[in-house]
Amino acid sequence: MRRWLTFFTLFALACLGPKPATLSRTRAVEPPDWLVDSPEPPSRIPEARYLGKFKTTYYWVVDEEDYSKSSAVPLYDTKGRQVGRFSRAFVRDFKREAAARLRDGRCLSYMKKANRVMVDSQFAGINGYKLCEFKSIAVDPRVIPIGSMVYIPQAENVVVGGRHLNGVFRAHDIGSAVQGKHIDVFVGDKENIEAFSSAGMRSTGSVDVYILE
Repeated sequence: MRRWLTFFTLFALACLGPKPATLSRTRAVEPPDWLVDSPEPPSRIPEARYLGKFKTTYYWVVDEEDYSKSSAVPLYDTKGRQVGRFSRAFVRDFKREAAARLRDGRCLSYMKKANRVMVDSQFAGINGYKLCEFKSIAVDPRVIPIGSMVYIPQAENVVVGGRHLNGVFRAHDIGSAVQGKHIDVFVGDKENIEAFSSAGMRSTGSVDVYILE
């Protein structure tokens, strides 16, 4: 009799007691200030859908000025023409970050699959997008579609050169190392990473990511 009483007590607790909390894919979030206070606000304020916690990393512009004037390694543009010859360290770092600035001010973007360089006045992302520091991110397109606008609340704490970020970014790029729930933020100059770290967005740390639809 005691065993049956114990069984029914446990059964009642399981059915009527508090349910374990579960993580919803959608969270209520206030729209970024710029969506409301912009001089030209969009006709429809996007809805923010929570995607979860994402690992954060950063990529930056490799500056030729920071390297020796060695001419050990040639780089070729998309038409096979030689852009110039550069130090091994510069080429190594450029191919890793995929963006470089030459001494004459030209911008180089590395096309990994073709092992070629695009020369332009701006850095190239994917699908014709141009990279913008503090606004462009590289994503896994299976998780965040290219061209999407995303919101990262933690980025509203970031101040770079007196400029307060609004937490809104665009998925303008991809990367071979950017897989799954991982975003790579384009920061322009490498030293700008410190502004993100000071605001709590450390490299390989995690942030909340919302997609604005």
